Amino acid sequence: MRKAIAIGLYGLSMLGVGACADRNARTLPSPVDARAPDVGSAAPVAAFPAAPLASASVPAPVPAAKAEWIEAIRLERWDEAQTLLDALPESDRNRPELRYARARVAFERGDAAKAVEYYAGLDKDLPILADDIVRRRAEAASIAGPYAEAAAFFRSSPSPSDLYRAVVSLEKAGQLDEAKAIADRAIAVVSKGKGKAKRDEALLRAARARIAEAQGAVAVAIADFRALAIGAAGEPEGDVGLAALSRLGKPLGPQDKLERAQSLIRVGKTQAAVAILDELDKEKGVKALDVQQARAELRLRSRDYAGAEKAYRALSAVPGAHKPEALYHAAMALARGGQPDAAIKRWLELSARYKKNTHAERALFQAARYTLLRGRYAEAAPLYTRYLAMFPKGAFQSDAEYDQALALLSSTQPAIARKKLSDLAAKEKKPDEAQRLRELEGVAAFRAGDRDGAVRLWTQVARAFPLSFGALAARGRLAAVGAPVPALIEQPLPQLPNPLPVELPDVPRLLVSLGLDADAEPRLLAFEKDAAARFAGREGEALCSLYGKLAHARRRYRVGVAQVGLSQLMRAPSDAERWTWECLYPSPYIDEVKKLEAAHGVPSGLVHALMRQESAFDQAALSPVHAVGLMQLMPGTAEKAAAELSMEFDGSKLKSPYMNLRLGTYYIGKLVGMFQKNHVLAVASYNAGPKAVGQWTKRGVDADVDLWVARIPYDETRHYVARVMGNFARYQWLAGGDDAVTPLPMEVPLDVEVPPDAY
Repeated sequence: MRKAIAIGLYGLSMLGVGACADRNARTLPSPVDARAPDVGSAAPVAAFPAAPLASASVPAPVPAAKAEWIEAIRLERWDEAQTLLDALPESDRNRPELRYARARVAFERGDAAKAVEYYAGLDKDLPILADDIVRRRAEAASIAGPYAEAAAFFRSSPSPSDLYRAVVSLEKAGQLDEAKAIADRAIAVVSKGKGKAKRDEALLRAARARIAEAQGAVAVAIADFRALAIGAAGEPEGDVGLAALSRLGKPLGPQDKLERAQSLIRVGKTQAAVAILDELDKEKGVKALDVQQARAELRLRSRDYAGAEKAYRALSAVPGAHKPEALYHAAMALARGGQPDAAIKRWLELSARYKKNTHAERALFQAARYTLLRGRYAEAAPLYTRYLAMFPKGAFQSDAEYDQALALLSSTQPAIARKKLSDLAAKEKKPDEAQRLRELEGVAAFRAGDRDGAVRLWTQVARAFPLSFGALAARGRLAAVGAPVPALIEQPLPQLPNPLPVELPDVPRLLVSLGLDADAEPRLLAFEKDAAARFAGREGEALCSLYGKLAHARRRYRVGVAQVGLSQLMRAPSDAERWTWECLYPSPYIDEVKKLEAAHGVPSGLVHALMRQESAFDQAALSPVHAVGLMQLMPGTAEKAAAELSMEFDGSKLKSPYMNLRLGTYYIGKLVGMFQKNHVLAVASYNAGPKAVGQWTKRGVDADVDLWVARIPYDETRHYVARVMGNFARYQWLAGGDDAVTPLPMEVPLDVEVPPDAY
């Protein structure tokens, strides 16, 4: 899935291996970084007692024989959970902790009134969760009433989401003046933010517009409705704004319509954008050229490449400064539509005609890159030389130097490529990237006739960064030339485990016993300092052990990033050190994942390897392009996968582990089958899409797997593939040691037929 969330081989976010560098003094990640659910500040989470770690104050655990509903809650299969809970004996259903579970299930199923009923008085019957119960009852009451109670709870919170609940509650209670005052205050804050703040702003503006209209302040309402119609295009609030403007007799003007269409294009709502552009063709007040540009962009974004090429070519015929850009995009549409040779020709014409223009620079670089991707290496190398001479400080300088080395390597000049790759490796600051360049340097050395030099380089890489993509490729190269292959990973001295006597504190333990592991995780945050004090010298191990008792793995992974040094990953862990690997390579929802992998032909460990890279095990993760959940599924991809599984699809439930894992595992299994069980191609397709990968596997290209990965034109996808394959190797090792690690296939298949309807 294409998105901005990307986790390094051993580190977090874009830190790569650097996030796990050895530390003399290990520091725990701030609890704030855990991205705990928005609980506001009106009902602070109670701190855990310093000792004991567990006590008799928590209700007795539910008998194991009745645990089916617990697993249903854990996977967020809410309808099934309710059926199973309703089937329990009444004496069980009325236990306080079961009433709490039933309230949670009712709310998630959309029955806020029933949740309010279950929560009534429960804070006194289940005092260990009193703060949480009071808050959750207020959330349900903001939907189903009593509204005054909800408003009283949320009105003093600094959280925009809470303030929205207060506004809505006051609106429903008829206290419009106060509701508007709170909305004004909240909008002034969130309007300066991005991401989730923009979503909060849309909700708050919609509420303020309703209130203003009800109060007769039509001008205020119209201003908010117009802002929603344009800025929240593609969201329900945007449609509400548009309809309200029509109802009030103040429809969008031509320029506003164009802005709305452009917003719809950016979020992929192309059909709605087309309807607006069709209207604008018949109206005055907006430039025809602007409408034409919007249509061309729409076709390109919607992958109508033939239509996009035609639209941009027509646009380029109109005189003006936009012409080079239009010519550039017309050629790009050709390339993406399966006509790269025609695109290369046009890009070269553009670069020769406009010289130093920004789009001329991009055109020359793309001409060189697509020539490389076509396997015409002897032609690509001089194009990169020309680019570097014309644009010595160009936007693509480093990419051009790297690609040029690959072109030389796969043509007839491997000796020159070797020197360039050596220089690039020496300058590379990320250790894993440097080792991949060293492995390629070894390939260049071998092709230049220096077998001994190649063997030396590959042996160094295999030993320096075991189980990384570079090391796996180096091992394959050594085996292919008949050279000794080093041990997969250095074995440790025997060291018996010395388990720590850690137990979950009362509140997290109760929540886990109800299947609410995701809620238990932020409740453990307050306990981290106490755990560090109680287990001095083994703080990281203690915390990893605690979080390991949860099915949820987001915080456990972050603790591992902070606590585990890089050197601990360069050798196999002893029994006493195994926690270090398990903390950085956790296996959340393991039983469900194993079942799904077996059902869809996915090798064991690959789903967790993807999950680690995609979301860092954050089931609430939402990327800027709206990829969702643990496996970062695009809603369109998820919907198609659900249809193929004959599974009812509800996009609002895509974050649930059950739906996300089921659809994500099915999809990667589909890709594994499509690409002849080549995991490298399947992983690349999961990130870049199967059609793109299909274009990179045409006959005539150098099919060696390390070179194929090195040539991936998207930096994100290239790094992604290397890191996921490294993750995969470590998950395999954890499951079965050296013998379980699958050797890297040293060639990619070039006879793959990607179906026209692939997604």
